[in-house]
Amino acid sequence: MLSDVGCVRKQNEDAIGCMIPREDDPFARAGTLAVVADGMGGHAAGEVASRIALSTVLHEYYRNPGLPTDALKNAFAVANQAIGKLAADDPSCDGMGTTCSALAIVNDLAYIVHVGDSRIYLLRQREFRQLTEDDSMVGELFRQGLLTADEANRHPDKNVLLRALGAPDHEPAISLDGFPLEHNDLLMLCTDGISDQIDDTTIASVIMRFDLFEACQQLIELARLAGGLDNASVAICSVQQQPPTPGASVRSTRETSAF
Repeated sequence: MLSDVGCVRKQNEDAIGCMIPREDDPFARAGTLAVVADGMGGHAAGEVASRIALSTVLHEYYRNPGLPTDALKNAFAVANQAIGKLAADDPSCDGMGTTCSALAIVNDLAYIVHVGDSRIYLLRQREFRQLTEDDSMVGELFRQGLLTADEANRHPDKNVLLRALGAPDHEPAISLDGFPLEHNDLLMLCTDGISDQIDDTTIASVIMRFDLFEACQQLIELARLAGGLDNASVAICSVQQQPPTPGASVRSTRETSAF
């Protein structure tokens, strides 16, 4: 994973991180968690909001013994409360908020919780598709059939959000059931500094051609070449099925690596 301030902004209001517990770690039961957040607000408040979201979601998810969906929902609720409390207590943070998209991989299932317009994608057997829906005014117009995909991408108000952590409407979208992962699946999380600057076809081409870390570097570079108008952050996770140990009974296991 990589994050870049871009060519225009003076500070990076994105936050991105992941946790991959060791096999002998008690937290291993909860699998791998990757989170990306894109903050907003005046005078560094967006940077504060995104970092609160990242640290809170990571912490709260792993301390919750419940099902992944319950743990994710609770983690977002706690993060929203923390952002709202700071905004109420500190006038310099008034109006701050953040997008947040989280991906939990537990055994062979992926769970997603999402609010805002950061995105999660899946590349499977050369098919690249967006797993999240943008919580934006333009995204809603696109879903209603009032804008084409090209019109939505070029719309001047495409970054006007309908939901965000810290905002009055913060209810996230949650995948109630995990979806099965397959060998060689690639999952990508990114902020709009990537998805607004680079089209999906190009993104898919990059992550198919390069190893994971180099793909992150290439995407950051392409975003900068396109103007670097916003902070840009990206994480790519690869799911690889482990071969069975010789002489052991065969069972399906999955190993997740994130870069």
